Amino acid sequence: MVKIKPKEATAIINSLISGVVPKIGVQHITVGRLKEVAMILSALEEVKDGHSKMKCWIGDFGSGKSFMLYLLNTVAMKQKFVVTQADFTPHIRLYSNDGKGQALYMALMDNIAIQTKPEGGALSVLLEKWIEKIILNTAETHKISPTEIRNPEYTDLIQSEIMKTVNQITETGSFDFGLAIIRYYEAYINNDDTLRKNALRWMKGEYTTRTEARKNLGVSNIVNDRNYYDMLKNFCQLFVNIGYSGLVVNLDEAVNLYNIPHPAMRQRNYEKILNMYNDCFQGKIEHLFINIAGTTDVLEDQLKGFYCYDALRTRLKPNLFETAKLRDYAQPVIRLMPLNNNEIFVLLHNLKEIFDFNYNVEIDFSDTDIQTFMEEIFNKPGAAEFLTPREVIRDFLNILNIIRQNPEAEKEKLFNEIAITDEREPQYIDSEEETKQKRIKKLEKQYRNMLLSPEVLEALAGTLMDDENVLKTVTASFKNESGILMATERRLLFFGKQKSNVSFPYSQINEMTYTSGYQYSVLHILLNNEKLAIDFIPNSQVKPLLNLLQAQIEILERKTLSAELQYWEKEIANESIRLLLNRMSRIAHVIQEKDHTAGEIFSMRHTDTVSKLLKQYQALESSEIDSPEINASKERIEEAIATTHAAFEQELKNIFQSDMLDIDAESAAYLQSLKNRGLIHS
Repeated sequence: MVKIKPKEATAIINSLISGVVPKIGVQHITVGRLKEVAMILSALEEVKDGHSKMKCWIGDFGSGKSFMLYLLNTVAMKQKFVVTQADFTPHIRLYSNDGKGQALYMALMDNIAIQTKPEGGALSVLLEKWIEKIILNTAETHKISPTEIRNPEYTDLIQSEIMKTVNQITETGSFDFGLAIIRYYEAYINNDDTLRKNALRWMKGEYTTRTEARKNLGVSNIVNDRNYYDMLKNFCQLFVNIGYSGLVVNLDEAVNLYNIPHPAMRQRNYEKILNMYNDCFQGKIEHLFINIAGTTDVLEDQLKGFYCYDALRTRLKPNLFETAKLRDYAQPVIRLMPLNNNEIFVLLHNLKEIFDFNYNVEIDFSDTDIQTFMEEIFNKPGAAEFLTPREVIRDFLNILNIIRQNPEAEKEKLFNEIAITDEREPQYIDSEEETKQKRIKKLEKQYRNMLLSPEVLEALAGTLMDDENVLKTVTASFKNESGILMATERRLLFFGKQKSNVSFPYSQINEMTYTSGYQYSVLHILLNNEKLAIDFIPNSQVKPLLNLLQAQIEILERKTLSAELQYWEKEIANESIRLLLNRMSRIAHVIQEKDHTAGEIFSMRHTDTVSKLLKQYQALESSEIDSPEINASKERIEEAIATTHAAFEQELKNIFQSDMLDIDAESAAYLQSLKNRGLIHS
């Protein structure tokens, strides 16, 4: 009998009888997975050394995918990893525009676990560990006693150290992230339970409005669908800074991504998986191990599965030389094979011992009885199609429970009463027409103020993506067909009365102008060098429409350094910084126009760093906090921008100086040729 704690034994028996995997103790019921466990240990060592990984656990229903994720958690916690997990559901997914991505983040933060707190809810413990580390480091650096540094007079010193460390270990959203931790530190030192709860709410993604978060904590942003993954990566680096090996993230029930009815939204979720995959294997993030579990259809279905997304298919395609006997556990996809009969026998034998230990009994159920039970259940009608390890285990433990409470019960009779049923939950998926009608009702409610006709609503239901919002509608005509022109966040859409629709993606629009008539205007678009005219737009609507389109294109395009700087020029309030950004934008534009190759190199050299500086500066401005630390940070960024401006000017001078040398040489050669031909005299 393996050594097992009473708490683990109870969790194992109660969970398995209920048909779920226990959160603790899974190592005691692991059989037939030695190679998978060896792979897990090897992968964790690599992640501990600073690499990152992603694995897809693929198997048929009941093959043990969830069990392997829980086992991975247990092994990882023993290797001093922070672990967390969440199940995808219709309301929890990777990509969304209505809170479903934020819901995933909230579930992950609730389930954060460490070895001393394996059931989850360990975030506050980890934060307090990190804060204590910062306090002790600050005390040592400034030669202050660990007791004295907790006095109010040193609060600013510790806050400054918190922000400095956060800036060093994070890449995006560091100011608000650091400010939330500072608020948690204040609550921790002053025993302020309300402030502590508010800071935890922010870090767990539970705020839904910036206004409330700003009021409670002074932050300018909140965790949402678009930035939750960045925040998760920030926490990964913070856990490593505490001294942990890394962060393990387990995501189960990927079938709920596969069942997303709208193809475009499903693709967006797969695109998020691709982003995570690239981050892990291209070295963009360290100490992160992401695991996703799903069925074979989730992976291989060419219409709805991961393989329908070309970039994922090429990355997740299997080793062509792998067979059932020759396995490759180093590849991103791990296919789980069902346990064989010998392995199931060992599992049931172990469960019998754990059952006896849990109830402090010794049930009369020998290995021969286990063998008889297996023969009975595996030979029942339907066993080949529907029997899963989960069902075998549940029936076995239910029989043991009957015998425990009713010693007179006859085993043979109980075995005969076993019935095989399909325990898979029925997957009801709306038909295309039902899905369409639901979308029409949703759009009708969403855009009720726009008074859209049933025909336009029907066309929208088939065209508009789930996360695509309509910003403005105007009446118009295109190619002699009247209809409605709609501006969304990504494109212009025209819906004609003859049920035709045309899409004009902003990314393909090269130029826009308009001409006004007596009552109506014409919008002229250069789309991929094709001239198009959308006419019969009311005069009062065309200019606001054009302004909106230009603003959206600016937001989406921002591909050149010049456009990026123009964007931040509008976002930042400080007049002197805005003036510098205006000059820098002009310089970047001149360099880009003058020499495309030089412009690309120039942009690569400056864009990332400058954007991060400006984003941080804008966040500091928005916080409206007047403190020495904040003001000092702003001054440092202002100095950095001024230095960067000087570097821009010098780079432009260098280019012009090089040009002048070329011109001088060419001019001298030209003059000499004229002299040689006797056309001019020296």
